[in-house]
Amino acid sequence: MGDTMPTIEGKTIDEVQVRRNKAKVLAKINQKRNMSQGFRLVNVQQYQKKLLELKRKLESHEYLNEANRRQDAVILDIMSNTGKINNYLEQETSQKLQMGSMDFRARNQLANAQLKKKQLFLMFMEITEAQEELKEFSVTVASTTNGTVKQPPGAYFGVKDFHGALDKITNRKRHYDIGDLKDAARMTIIFETLDDMVAAKALIRLTDEFKQLQHHQSAMKDRYGTSTGDDARFNCGATDAGYKDIKFFLKMSNGHIGELQLNTRNMIVAKKNGHIIYDILRDGGSLDQPFTITNHEVLAKVQRNMSEKWFTFIRERVPKAKQDLPCIIALVERMNKNMANGNPSLVVYLEEIDALSRVSLCIYEQGDNGRVLLD
Repeated sequence: MGDTMPTIEGKTIDEVQVRRNKAKVLAKINQKRNMSQGFRLVNVQQYQKKLLELKRKLESHEYLNEANRRQDAVILDIMSNTGKINNYLEQETSQKLQMGSMDFRARNQLANAQLKKKQLFLMFMEITEAQEELKEFSVTVASTTNGTVKQPPGAYFGVKDFHGALDKITNRKRHYDIGDLKDAARMTIIFETLDDMVAAKALIRLTDEFKQLQHHQSAMKDRYGTSTGDDARFNCGATDAGYKDIKFFLKMSNGHIGELQLNTRNMIVAKKNGHIIYDILRDGGSLDQPFTITNHEVLAKVQRNMSEKWFTFIRERVPKAKQDLPCIIALVERMNKNMANGNPSLVVYLEEIDALSRVSLCIYEQGDNGRVLLD
């Protein structure tokens, strides 16, 4: 290194700090101890080649699947339109970028988002390959355990939407590296009974796809608590919202990790009706103070899903939640009024946070109660 010490913006970094930074970088690249798909270095020539191939594909390719064409168009727009990067930055950073007053923290966040965007783009075809393989894996398991495969909607066999995946690793889980994105390839198998689901879990437990990851604590999450013996370490209880499932992470033949969820039909109905509450509360942090929703997608989901049909379902199927419905109805009405007045935002107050949380717990309690949401 010679006599000149390295500096960042004029500040000297001592050798100890250099060693620490080097160790952090090496840990990112070599993540054998973590259940990760590794840190992807971006080859500029490969990136430019694949971007050109995508442009040509959209211009000349005749798509048999319209969802695939729309997804490719979204990807190209995100990769080519420089303004789109603002969607994956904190509001403060986005404002600094627009004003041309970027400090070190803002520049670092911008560089991180731009890197993740390119990494995800280069990894996307691997994800689609893993999704197709995971689908076939799920069909095989379901056919021998009385299950029904539920393929997610959307392009390329139901992979996670490119925007949604990028949003997760830049906004919702900003600390994630690209290798931590393990639910882009995902499938669900639905069962009529808990016994059939447990039988499927036992079968998957024996597969090579699981055995390659079984030494990781998070390779399986058994929220129903059905695992015994050495596998009892995978029992982890319901989420804070009350939701349960049995979730596997499986290593596909191309090295990509996919997520397979097992659940009962009754709990799937609970999830369908309870997930909108999760969408509202997700950005509320510790939920110990009011917060404001400005995400247009979340507001649109509330308008679409918290309809009179939803409130009727809660009244009829989740009687314990009735007392909290007036509070939630008032919240939705206030949001609709804001939207009508050209104010696309919603402040969620503490009493509404509490009401939403209680209703969520009641919904998932019914989801774990036989077939009460089905009959």
